Amino acid sequence: MMKKIELHLHLDGSLNPSFASKLLNRNVSKEMIGSHSASLAEYLEKFQLPIELLQEEKNIEEFSYLLAKELEQDEVIYAEVRFCPLFHMKKISIEQVVSSMLSGFKKVPSVKINLIFCMMRNFSFEDNKKIIDFTEKYLHHGVCGIDLAGDEAHYPTKDFEKLFSIIKEKKIPFTIHAGEADGASSVEEAISFGAKRIGHGIHSIDSKEVIQKLVDQQIVLEICPTSNLDTKSIKDMASHPIKKLVDRGVLVTVNTDNRTVSNTNLEKEYQLLQETFHFTEEDFLTFNLNAIDAAFLSEKEKEELRCQLLQN
Repeated sequence: MMKKIELHLHLDGSLNPSFASKLLNRNVSKEMIGSHSASLAEYLEKFQLPIELLQEEKNIEEFSYLLAKELEQDEVIYAEVRFCPLFHMKKISIEQVVSSMLSGFKKVPSVKINLIFCMMRNFSFEDNKKIIDFTEKYLHHGVCGIDLAGDEAHYPTKDFEKLFSIIKEKKIPFTIHAGEADGASSVEEAISFGAKRIGHGIHSIDSKEVIQKLVDQQIVLEICPTSNLDTKSIKDMASHPIKKLVDRGVLVTVNTDNRTVSNTNLEKEYQLLQETFHFTEEDFLTFNLNAIDAAFLSEKEKEELRCQLLQN
């Protein structure tokens, strides 16, 4: 197994089903796995139960620890874990949410983990602005950036221009879910906002102009193959555009998106891509080096990760 970097990973989509079942005194695995969803919206329904379970410090800490253990077993040396802070503040403060996650992660020192806060497409401007303020407050204190997630088909990327101009003013690193449930124009909007990383971005393949912008501006795609299959963004793995994107010079990284909801890990993703597209170990090394280059880290931290990765 090779060492790996993961940039696109949702905490609430990656909860340990055994611990969740223990908390609820029933087997909840089926309620948490969404590998046969009919759409992205249906896939997103699998997050309701995890969000309920992430309302208390001790649960948040334990689930964070268990995810870090899983990353360690998957030979991940650096991960950026994302979640929407407002989903977890029914009983506790943002301080308690962040500190319980970080203390869970710290119990597994072999994996370096930073947080990304997610704004949600269906939220009000005011709520998303709160998330920007939280990100600014915790930037470099366990949080490394911000994202926009949620139902892309019903809430187009172009509607979020004002929020991203605030984010740029505050010099907060950001990524945007785009080109997953919506077309290449969604990716184009994200690029126009100044995104250097795009979550998914697979529908870029439908536009030569968008592909050219990705290549010219060296924008990195956070590709999540199994998740794309689960959300019906692609009809089967053979039709996934990852190989075409790589062949056209687009910088890609490989990620799980949601380890539990998609019942996957990076080792499985690599195997799937190797079987389907004959990617080599050298290709996967390139994808991991792309991930280090795109990570929301200092140059010194990136150099340390490169050394670790190349020691394989």
